[in-house]
Amino acid sequence: MNPLRKRLVFDLYKSTPVRGPSGSLKDGWVKQDAQIVVSLYDQSAQNQLTFGSSGARVKQYDYLGLTKKKTLIAGKYRLERDGVKYLVKGVNNEGRLTQLFLEVIANG
Repeated sequence: MNPLRKRLVFDLYKSTPVRGPSGSLKDGWVKQDAQIVVSLYDQSAQNQLTFGSSGARVKQYDYLGLTKKKTLIAGKYRLERDGVKYLVKGVNNEGRLTQLFLEVIANG
C-alpha cells in the first residue's frame, strides 16, 4: 500500500455551532481555508459488517484514509471532493500517518 500513489486533495469542513434565524443553535459545516491531502482506500470489498447489541448487522465505515494531518477529531470534520461528502467517523493518530475511518454521506 503506497499512500503517495492514491493521494487526493479534499476540501475540509469543520462542524461549528451556528445561530439560526429563530435564535437556536444548530450544527453547521464551515469550510476551512486549508485543503487536506488524503490517500483513500475503499473498504467495501472487505467484510465490515459486525453484529451490534440488538443483533443487527452494522457497517462500520466505507473508506480508510491516510493523511499527515494530526489535528482531526472524529465527528467534528468532514471531507468533500467532486460533490461526494465523507464524514470522519474515527481517527487513529498512533502511527506516522493518521488513519481516518470515513463514511459516505448520501444526502449531506
